Amino acid sequence: MAGLATRIAVVVTAAGSSARFGSGKKELASLGERSVLEASIAPFLGLPGLVALVVTSPAGRESELRAALSPESLAALASLGSGRFAIVPGGPSRRDSVRLGLEELERMLCDDETGEELDETIVLVHDGARPWASADLAARTAAVAAERGAAVPVVPLVDTPKQLDPDGTVLGHPSRSSLGSAQTPQGFRLGSLLSAHRKAAAERIDCTDDAELWDRYVGPVAWVSGEVSNHKVTYARDLEISRDMGASREPLGPGGQDTFRIGQGWDLHKLISGRRLMLGGIEVPSGKGEEAHSDGDVLLHAIIDALFGAAGLGDIGSHFPPSDARWKDADSRELARRAAALLRAADWEIGNLDCTVVLEAPKLGPYKEAMRESIASCLGISTSLVSVKAKTKEGVDAAGEGLAVEASAVVIVCRGRP
Repeated sequence: MAGLATRIAVVVTAAGSSARFGSGKKELASLGERSVLEASIAPFLGLPGLVALVVTSPAGRESELRAALSPESLAALASLGSGRFAIVPGGPSRRDSVRLGLEELERMLCDDETGEELDETIVLVHDGARPWASADLAARTAAVAAERGAAVPVVPLVDTPKQLDPDGTVLGHPSRSSLGSAQTPQGFRLGSLLSAHRKAAAERIDCTDDAELWDRYVGPVAWVSGEVSNHKVTYARDLEISRDMGASREPLGPGGQDTFRIGQGWDLHKLISGRRLMLGGIEVPSGKGEEAHSDGDVLLHAIIDALFGAAGLGDIGSHFPPSDARWKDADSRELARRAAALLRAADWEIGNLDCTVVLEAPKLGPYKEAMRESIASCLGISTSLVSVKAKTKEGVDAAGEGLAVEASAVVIVCRGRP
């Protein structure tokens, strides 16, 4: 498999007993305004190419885990399509739970992928108690897994390792320069990893992570640089570390975590007879409309690209590709709602939005206020945060000749949660 994976699936493991945590289930614990589980899922929701996500749960506690997800996250998961998100019972061990999650993905994707074709999808396996992995780490791991078959994030050891004998003797002094600590998400070709898990189950081979099984049954595992901040919650005291990590996201500056970002979007469509002219979710009376796979709303498309760009979530084509029949003649208002849900699931809120439509005719002055209200409604924000301007090209180029309509948008997004 060469190049980047075009399809990504995710298994988030949350089926453990949390025995060492001491009080309650750790994935349900609060990090302020969201749960550990929701924060652990968040890095994947905006990944271009994401097609399915499965969470494993202790049997009988599926509804509790679902309740730990916000409406924004559930909306983002719903945007994957019917039957592409599930919370399923795990097994008695981590290995069993991952296998069950992989088998659920196989069922989800079996309509269009069978057998070896499952290897055209990269699966990311992530601990549901690692709430501070970044979207960048997920994307880098998936990219290397697409090229090499398997990839695991690793951070250098800080302390000097020792090989120990149970009788209390130090047996060896391995060099830490050649050792590292593995993290999740770990990425693999889906079909091959599922096959490895089934072999391990048949042979009763256990493991502490999936890279170990891949190395045993499939082949070498590549590594990528992990993140020091990507802690796992094991004990109750680890929550304080995670909360501190959240606080450390606030400062601005080189290398710091942004508290706001700017996104820009632009789009252009030909104008043809027999199509409605849709702008900002409003039908504008005209003899021509946009030629497009969806309803062609050039203004909403520019806005969607600006939102995705600001949050580093790809572009409209990666989330709603024209090759996908689901988006044939799609209502762009629904696409905008889904984009806003993905933005909020990634912990961003819209600060303000400034848009420009370039169209020679008809004149858009009478419709600008309705566009503002429609856009604000789609995005779940106040109309006061939306500006819509209309321009012409005075006869210059395709838009000026009345052959096309174009739109641009600039958005500021701010951190949605402390």
